Amino acid sequence: MKNLHEEVRFFVWAWLAIALPCALLFAGTIVYVKVTHIDPSTVANMSYLWPLMLSAFLTILLLVELGSQSKFRTGFFTAWLQMAMGEITIEGLYERGRKDR
Repeated sequence: MKNLHEEVRFFVWAWLAIALPCALLFAGTIVYVKVTHIDPSTVANMSYLWPLMLSAFLTILLLVELGSQSKFRTGFFTAWLQMAMGEITIEGLYERGRKDR
């Protein structure tokens, strides 16, 4: 964890703090619906599905960040911003990733 870029470390902590509890909330909701014999067609709306969607979104962001850390040794959004500002090229990012290994 110490060797991760600050941006990647932020997304790891955000995933642990938000995505895992949301996934547990969704699983608890499913168990509650099953135990109380509520008709599933009445709960298939946004108020029951938002924890699952948030967990999926944060998981995708975490995987993008971890992939960028693995390839470029920096966070995805930092690498994108550096390229957009003209500070570094894609070849420079690949070279940085190879150099740090």
